[in-house]
Amino acid sequence: MTATDATTPIPVSSAPVLHRSRALLARWALLLPILAFYVIFFVWPILTVVLRSLSPDGKFDAAAPQFTIDNFLQLFGDDFLLLIEGRTLLLAINSTLITTALAFPTAYFISRLKRRTASLLLLLILVPFWVSIVVRLFAVTSILSPNGPLNQASIALGFGPLELLYTQGGVLVGTVMYLLPYMILVLYAGMVAVDDNLILAARTMGASPAYSFFRVYLPQLRGSLFSGALLIFILGLSFFVVPALLGGPRDQTIAVYIQQQIDIFQWGIASAMGILLLIATVVCYVGVVRIAGSFSPGGVGSVQAKGVSAELPFRWSPAMVVSAVLTVVTIAVLVIPVLFVFPLSTGETGTVVFPPRGFTLDWFVQVFTTPTWIGPIMQSTVVGLGTAALSVAIGLALARVTSGIRSTAWKAVIGGLAFAPIIAPGILLAIGIFDVELQLKLTGTVIGLILAHTVIAAPLSYALISASMAGADRGVEAAAWTLGASRTRTFWTVVVRGILPSVLGAFAIAFVTSWDEVVLALFLQTGPTKTLPVTIYKYLESGIVPTVPAVASLLVTLVVVIVVVRGVVNSIIARRRAALREEA
Repeated sequence: MTATDATTPIPVSSAPVLHRSRALLARWALLLPILAFYVIFFVWPILTVVLRSLSPDGKFDAAAPQFTIDNFLQLFGDDFLLLIEGRTLLLAINSTLITTALAFPTAYFISRLKRRTASLLLLLILVPFWVSIVVRLFAVTSILSPNGPLNQASIALGFGPLELLYTQGGVLVGTVMYLLPYMILVLYAGMVAVDDNLILAARTMGASPAYSFFRVYLPQLRGSLFSGALLIFILGLSFFVVPALLGGPRDQTIAVYIQQQIDIFQWGIASAMGILLLIATVVCYVGVVRIAGSFSPGGVGSVQAKGVSAELPFRWSPAMVVSAVLTVVTIAVLVIPVLFVFPLSTGETGTVVFPPRGFTLDWFVQVFTTPTWIGPIMQSTVVGLGTAALSVAIGLALARVTSGIRSTAWKAVIGGLAFAPIIAPGILLAIGIFDVELQLKLTGTVIGLILAHTVIAAPLSYALISASMAGADRGVEAAAWTLGASRTRTFWTVVVRGILPSVLGAFAIAFVTSWDEVVLALFLQTGPTKTLPVTIYKYLESGIVPTVPAVASLLVTLVVVIVVVRGVVNSIIARRRAALREEA
């Protein structure tokens, strides 16, 4: 090539082709590391479980592979396994029915209230949801215990003792308590989107309130109702923590049985059960997508209160009174366990009793001065920060890639891969990642735990960042390019800065997801120092000490502080935006 050739400008006609080639290369440069991450920590674990389920002894040998369906045949031929499967199915059905029965009137009542009142009630529902599941289960364990307030009240009223702890009833209570916020928010989102003008028109035409409700209002909620019920059913099928802590030896579910089989290295039947759960979950997920048209992975984002429309003002009626009563019951079920930890943390006795005897803050001092709790707190903090940072990086890269793709099919493929880990049953993901990290010598390490937690935290970060990036003004970015800024600099100084609140929110969501994770951490932590949720979980299994309610109280307080700070910040931002609009 001559010097003249080297300095010859690129023809204008080839400039768009070069631009598209560079954009495609940049897109693949972002996408390939993420694909590698998902292949190693999601596809490989699932494939490992599949291969083990098809191996005679559950130990797949790549050098001399042997395949059989005996493990799957045993699932439907063994009476004991059929009993476990039936019990799990019954738990999922019952929890779905009870959750829907409580959530529907609650969501309906809140959707009919004024904005401020509705926002307050939604906050009372969301705050307990954000509190760690092991904290809430500790409170439920204390409430349902033989010396708990529920049992004492039953005896005082002459009904005799209630035996709920370590029974199917106790498991059902804990499951419903966990699933209620999901269903309420799904139904509420559907109810505030209902066209009230149709109901008003029906009443104008002479339809009774009951006819308007069942023939006009309810059909508009069919999608939200069925998709919410299927979502609850999916979660109920694969539940592990609640049955493991609140159930007894005779109340095993599929997830608990899988964990017990892995503990004794019976990988074959455990893997087959895990795949059975996965198949059931995928079938239900397809049903959710077919009914709702999409899948919202977070499910519990900020919900804006619509308030009462001008056409349908709030009026008390017998149905509304029943809805109000059930709303009070629902909020009590969610809030009381969270508040119950505070009095338990101040008793002077060396055991947790209710009502507490005496008053002391020594247990709080021990939380911050003993290695028993300092180590788990530090472990959870380090893992949470690492998970949040990696999740935000993956979320930004995926959102950047999908924002530049015009093909709906490719967007669906990337979105499906991104959200697949949170669709898969947690116990299946746990045993699969445990097997893979065992081969990679990552079990028991902080890095291994961060990578595992990122698998389930990154989809939530991506959902928040991609939604914000999709709504951003691309014209500002194009203007920066025109002024000579590089694409990398423009991305960080213009795009990321413009969606910074969402990026920070994605970081917080990923951190909280990691901080609250129990199942993955339970399998992957082999060293002496556990994360905080696993430490509390172990105490709930072996025996509760007074420092457990102290830690629980601190975690609840932290959630309340975060909610208050978030509310103040959002209020300040809203006022500034309103002021800018007035100036404009």
